[in-house]
Amino acid sequence: MARRTGHRRDYLVREYSRWLTDETVRRQRLFEPTSEIQEILSKGSLSYEERMSLSSNMPWIAGYYFATGAVVCLSDVENGWRLIKRALLYSYWKHRILCRSRDFGRKPKGPLTNAFNLTTATALGLAIAWPEGIWYLELLERSLSDESLSWFGDDFFTAYLVRLYRKLKRKEDIGGIPPKPQKWEHPFDDLIDCWENEERLGDAILRACDYHFRWNGMDRGTHRAEFGAPVAMVNPIEIHALEAVRAELGLSTPRVEHELLQPPFYPLPEFAKNISTEDILAEDDVLRRIIELNQPWCDGMED
Repeated sequence: MARRTGHRRDYLVREYSRWLTDETVRRQRLFEPTSEIQEILSKGSLSYEERMSLSSNMPWIAGYYFATGAVVCLSDVENGWRLIKRALLYSYWKHRILCRSRDFGRKPKGPLTNAFNLTTATALGLAIAWPEGIWYLELLERSLSDESLSWFGDDFFTAYLVRLYRKLKRKEDIGGIPPKPQKWEHPFDDLIDCWENEERLGDAILRACDYHFRWNGMDRGTHRAEFGAPVAMVNPIEIHALEAVRAELGLSTPRVEHELLQPPFYPLPEFAKNISTEDILAEDDVLRRIIELNQPWCDGMED
């Protein structure tokens, strides 16, 4: 195994395997939030405040499943990707609830969160949960005009996903994102600008993989690490997103050799694309109840 990939995988296992066995971590990040959510759900009819309480507990559960899914993938790839899909659904419904809450906000409307915070879920959504990924992309694009999300000057990965979405929808490409960009060398523009030239796109993918390795650890003060989350450390989510959109448009994506592009995260296993939401909900009654009690409200069918 290539040195850098092996190093980051060793780090992933060393730092996050304890999430599978450490009872304190499991209690704080899984059992306690789940218990609080179950108590809220038992009431059957939810107030605005209770929905907000749900949404504040769900990131703990999503983060737990994202991290454990990444670790489990290294030994049990199918169950690992199922955990990642479960995490993604928790994250998605947390953001669905938050977005709907803007219509009922008790305070003046402002950004729900930073666009950067949605980037990993958006890229993973394109890879393994297409409807959820498209919803995230629509939110990111819309936020550029309605300011529902705040953007930082180094949100270049997020901007890449918006430009990818516009390719998917055959819309005119746009510049000027992120707003007030910092001066920063990154490969994301090249992945879009080389769209029509597979040779140049292959080179851009290699540069993106090199960049991924540089920024898949802790933040270094000058820049937030786009791939520092456990689920993204050795998982080329930016390439998964690229391939998913190009495949949807009937385009091939050049295959290149790089130490990042290795199993179990690459190529994306076919079964990972086909894990149904229904299968996940059959295993997770709490998530199923969250959706049952919030989907009509999020869809505007309930006040």
